[in-house]
Amino acid sequence: MKRATTDASIRKFHLWASLPDELWQELSCVMSWHEFGAGETVFPAHQTNDCLCVLWSGRARVFARSADPAHAALLRTMESGAVFGVHCVFNADMPPQSSIVAEKPCQVLLIPSSCWEKILASHPQTMASYIRFLTQRIEFLNRKVQYLTAGSAERRLALYLLSQIPQDGVATRLTISAVSLADLLDLGRASLYRAMDKLTSDGFLERDGHDYTLHHRDDMLAHYS
Repeated sequence: MKRATTDASIRKFHLWASLPDELWQELSCVMSWHEFGAGETVFPAHQTNDCLCVLWSGRARVFARSADPAHAALLRTMESGAVFGVHCVFNADMPPQSSIVAEKPCQVLLIPSSCWEKILASHPQTMASYIRFLTQRIEFLNRKVQYLTAGSAERRLALYLLSQIPQDGVATRLTISAVSLADLLDLGRASLYRAMDKLTSDGFLERDGHDYTLHHRDDMLAHYS
C-alpha cells in the first residue's frame, strides 16, 4: 500500500502544526510508517508499543480490553486522523485499556514516545494542543459511559440527541453516520432505527434527512426512564 499523503499534509497535522522548523525537523526524522491489513491488530502491537500513533488512512475499531476478546465492548470506530497510544507518552508501563483492530487496510504514523515527550517539554503551544486533545478524549469517554449506563435504546438515543441539539423545536443537522452513532451508543443498527422510530412515533423526534428536531425535551427523558 502506497503512502497516500505528502510531507506538507503531515507538517500541518493539528497536534504539531505550530512547531518551529527546527523541532519539526527533529520530529520528522523519527517518524515512521506501518501498514496493517483488515482484521489485523493495530494496537497493542510490536510496532505500536511505546509510540504515539496517528491513523493516517483506513478505518479501525476500538474495543475495551477484556478477558474474553470475543465479547469485548466496541468503544468507537476510528477514521483517518485519529490519535491513539496516548498513554504511552507518560505511562509506558501502564497496560493498555483498549485494543484496536483494522476494519480496512490502515496506514499508521508512529512517533516514539520519548521524542514526543521531549517535543512537549520544549514547545508550550504543542503541549497546549495535546492537552486540548486529551480533554476531548476524556469528554468522549464520559459521554460513552453515560450512554452505556443509560438503559434502553430509546434513552441512550435521547441522551445523545439532547447533547447535540441545542433548543426545543430547532432543527439541527447531525453529521454522524448511523454506523458511527450505533457504535457510540453500543447498539445494533436495527436497534438504533427502532429507537428513532419510537422517538418519532411518540412525538419527541422529527426527522428530515440529516436534520433532526426535538420536541418536549423536558418530558423526553422522563418518558424513557
